[in-house]
Amino acid sequence: MKVAVKSKSMIMLLPLLAACSGGDGQSTTAIPPVAAASAAELDTAVSAQSVAQPTTANQSVTDFDVWAQRLMSDRISPIVAAAQDLSHSWVGADGKVANAVVRVPRTAGKPTISVSPPAAGGDATPVFQAALSQLKKAGGGILKVAPGEYHFQSANTAQPTSGHILVQNMSDVDIQAADTVFLFEQRVDGIGIRDSRRVRISGAQMRDAGVLSGTGRMRSINGAMTLVLDEPLPAGTTINWIRPMNEDSHTWPQTQTRAIIDPATAQPVRINDRTFSSPTFKPFKDGQYVGVKFTYYGTRMVYVRDSFTGTNEDIVLDGLRIGSTGGMGIVAKTRGRGLAIQNSSIAADPGRPYSTNYDGVHVVASAGDILIRNNAFAHTGDDQINLRSIIHRVTVLGTDRATLTNDARLIRVGDEVAFFNKEGEYLGRRFVASAPPIGHTDTITFGFKPGEPFTEAAFARVLTMTPRRFAIVSNRLEDSIGRGMLVQIPNGLIQNNTIRRLPRTAIRLLTSFDPWLEGAGAINVRITGNSIESGGAELGFSYATGIIMAQAEVASARIAGNMHNGPLLIDGNRFEAPRAPCVVVYSTKGFAEQGNVCGGS
Repeated sequence: MKVAVKSKSMIMLLPLLAACSGGDGQSTTAIPPVAAASAAELDTAVSAQSVAQPTTANQSVTDFDVWAQRLMSDRISPIVAAAQDLSHSWVGADGKVANAVVRVPRTAGKPTISVSPPAAGGDATPVFQAALSQLKKAGGGILKVAPGEYHFQSANTAQPTSGHILVQNMSDVDIQAADTVFLFEQRVDGIGIRDSRRVRISGAQMRDAGVLSGTGRMRSINGAMTLVLDEPLPAGTTINWIRPMNEDSHTWPQTQTRAIIDPATAQPVRINDRTFSSPTFKPFKDGQYVGVKFTYYGTRMVYVRDSFTGTNEDIVLDGLRIGSTGGMGIVAKTRGRGLAIQNSSIAADPGRPYSTNYDGVHVVASAGDILIRNNAFAHTGDDQINLRSIIHRVTVLGTDRATLTNDARLIRVGDEVAFFNKEGEYLGRRFVASAPPIGHTDTITFGFKPGEPFTEAAFARVLTMTPRRFAIVSNRLEDSIGRGMLVQIPNGLIQNNTIRRLPRTAIRLLTSFDPWLEGAGAINVRITGNSIESGGAELGFSYATGIIMAQAEVASARIAGNMHNGPLLIDGNRFEAPRAPCVVVYSTKGFAEQGNVCGGS
């Protein structure tokens, strides 16, 4: 079996893909036919990439098919869109129609409350808290935010750690904030959304008030590499991440050189307020221009998160502008259905290297439909869009009991749990029958209703909080240090996006049992009509990587030898000035490509 790789001229083959026809690669779903590539050219390309020769996959086709069909059964949203709702439909990689729907607030007959900027730059937090309290009592409504600048100088008082603005246990709330600027001045999240339904926030330009990233230059002083910042290190911040940057262009070179100083690592020695030394600086070159993060996974601008008893549903973020934050831009960690991000932008404030010090959009879990369209992302300090799903480690305790780790507090009685062995092969599913009271640990023992055996289980995925449908459409992604998209969920469309000047993979479909414990498989995913300029790939791996790639790993940095992805269709994409193979696909059953143009006509 071989893997398809789109080179600068045509398809190449690499090992560990189930081919589009024949043997284990025989597709069980409706995939458009693809013309075969020249075997002679393909084998030459394999040799040039120094890739090991094909091996025989050891996974039962039936096991993968059962898992894939379970996920593909949910390609249609259970919600029927009303006239005002957001929706998107497409023909999936399986040749069947898929759709996603996110509902908007129902505010007819509900009140409109207006707020204005407090005088003399006063604290806006209590103003918003009082207005939202009124809307909560009224069962929802519109919060009309007058144009101007709002300084949020304190956290909300209901749950201070949950943000400056907290939308909690509310329904049908529409926060309209066109022509406003929100400055968040405390080290808490900007906007927290908890256990709420049909919430829309639109129009606001948002940023942290503090300076949380900067630039500098590496200098060899007395034989030791030092960092010299362009501006003094802001009070109350630390040096956490240093990476080479292209001076004056706000772009990033493809390099593995970097220094990550996490909280467990000693801070660099301060020579003065701009100059620092550390052994971690040794890999840099004298005179190298760098971007520097002053936080290690700081706060989020918008954080959509369930409590451990409620859920969020149908959250719409429309026309937001995120200029800088010390953590991620928009994060969702919810069991509920429905998340839309549209007409928004994430781009660095003037004079700052980063817009978000880490991911731009990051979905940990979301059990329903995800729409990301008509947005612009730039200058993120890691991946621009990351759609994850959670994998839990499993310790089997008996016939009907097991302990699960990794956000296991989100799991509830009645949840459907799919079990997998140490090779990531599907074993079967059970339903949670009992769970202890929610505590402060993410390692929890559950009782399961009798059913399919799971004695060999090493991993689990919870269907109740695995994203089910997604559409990433008509976005612009450019000039960031990470990937354009890291997508690890099924039943999706990636279409008509423009991706430019990224040093790493533009679109990476990943399942990682070890080490990352994330990914449900690129199952029924279509990538079509995208334009990728000056695309690169991953560095430091022993296998070929590409501008668009699909892979799975059950051990760190090793390609899985069995099937985890597919059906997968990559069609009609254009690659301009590629710096790496255009398409690399591993661990995939039912792969097709057609009509892609890689570096030429």
